[in-house]
Amino acid sequence: MGALSIRNVKKSFGNTHILKGIDLEIEKGQFLILVGPSGCGKSTLLNMIAGLDDITSGEIAIGDRVVNKLSPKDRDIAMVFQSYALYPNMTVRKNIAFGLDIRKVPKPEQEEIIARVAKTLQIEHLLDRKPMQLSGGQRQRVAMGRALARNPTLFLFDEPLSNLDAKLRVEMRSEIKLLHQRLGTTIVYVTHDQIEAMTLGDRIAVMKDGEVRQFGSPQQIYDAPADLYVAGFIGSPSMNFIPVQLREEDGHAVVELDNGRAVQKVRLSPISDSQRAFVGKQVVLGIRPEQLTDPESAHSEHGNLQTLQATVAITEPTGPDTLVTVTFNGIKTVARCHPRAAGAPGQQVELTLDPTKALLFDPTSEKRLA
Repeated sequence: MGALSIRNVKKSFGNTHILKGIDLEIEKGQFLILVGPSGCGKSTLLNMIAGLDDITSGEIAIGDRVVNKLSPKDRDIAMVFQSYALYPNMTVRKNIAFGLDIRKVPKPEQEEIIARVAKTLQIEHLLDRKPMQLSGGQRQRVAMGRALARNPTLFLFDEPLSNLDAKLRVEMRSEIKLLHQRLGTTIVYVTHDQIEAMTLGDRIAVMKDGEVRQFGSPQQIYDAPADLYVAGFIGSPSMNFIPVQLREEDGHAVVELDNGRAVQKVRLSPISDSQRAFVGKQVVLGIRPEQLTDPESAHSEHGNLQTLQATVAITEPTGPDTLVTVTFNGIKTVARCHPRAAGAPGQQVELTLDPTKALLFDPTSEKRLA
C-alpha cells in the first residue's frame, strides 16, 4: 500500500466531466507533481485528496485508509495554499500554533514544535511579527511552517509560489526541495509551471482535460514523452515539431529536411516495428532545441551526429547560450547554440543534430512511435 493511492477517480458536474478516471500511486516520501494548464483538473484533484471536494466515483486512499467519506480534519493531511491563508491578527508564532491549539496539544509540546519548525525554515527571528510585516517569501515560509507543525502523513501544496516574483520563486523552489530531502515527507504539489515540475518532483503527472497524459519520473517524461502534448508542454523552449515523410534505409529511419535552399537527408536511429508501419507516410519529427546545436557544442554518446545547413531568422541571447530560429520544412525551428556560433539574421550556419535523441510521432493519434 502506497502513501497515496488514487483509483479510477472521476468528478462530474451534471454532464460536464472534470476528471475522467485518474489512477496514480506514490510511495511514502515521494514528491508528486500534478502539472498542466489552467482548467485541466489538477486543483480539483488536490481538493478531492484533501476532502474539500466530493468524489463522483472511484477511491482515494491515504496510507492504508480509504478516505472518500472522511472529513478533511480526519485525513491526516496539511495543505499550503497559494494565498498563504494566514490569520492577519495573529503573530507568526500563533499562526503556526493554531492547528496545535485546535488539537489540544499541551503548551510545552507546542513550544518545542514551534521552535523546531522555525529553525528548519529559518524564521526564528519572525515569530513575534504579524503577516503584514512579512515579505511574500516569509509569508510562504510561515504557511509551510503551519503545515509542518502538524507532522501529517501527506502534505498538499496548491500552487504555493505563483504569487512570488521570479527570483523569489527560484529561491523558494530550492528551499522546498531541501526541506523535502531533509524531512523525507510525502508531498503532492500542484503547479502550471513545467520548470517547477521538473526541478521539484520525483514523480510527475502531466494532466490535460481531466486526464493524466503521462505519469513518470521527470527524466522519463522529458526523454520519452508519451505524445505530442506532453512533448510540447515539458521543456523550455518547447520541443520542435517538424512534419516529415518517413523512409527506411538499411534498417534505419530516414527523413528529409528542406532549409529553403536544399533538401538534406537525416538518418535517424534503427527503425522500430511501430515506426516501420508509417514508412511512406507523413509523421512528426520531434527535436529538442539542445539536440540541435552548433558543431562545437554538440556531443553524443553514439558519435553519429548529423550536420545540417540552415539560415538564421532570429537570434535570442540568453547569456550562457543563444536561441537561434531557423526553418526546416516550412516550420520555425529553435536551436540552442553557443553565443559565438549563433550567427546573425540572414546568415548561413551549420547545425549538428543528435539523431539518437530525435523522436517520431503519429500525426493522427499524436502518440510517440516508440
